[in-house]
Amino acid sequence: MPEFKFSSLNDFITMAGHGIYVWSCVLIAAVILSALVIHPLVLHRSQKRHILRQRQLQGSQQARHQRSPHTP
Repeated sequence: MPEFKFSSLNDFITMAGHGIYVWSCVLIAAVILSALVIHPLVLHRSQKRHILRQRQLQGSQQARHQRSPHTP
């Protein structure tokens, strides 16, 4: 079974003076990975809304075109 290498939680957080570098890298990596997941979801939602608006606009234009008499 793996053995815990630090004697206390404070030692784990500070990591013998290197904690600020380690935890800042962990934070940066977490932010980047989160952005890689969230950004495509936001884009997908935006595209779906755009397509829905286009379809609604086309439907209303077609309905208006069919109601209006054709004048040559």
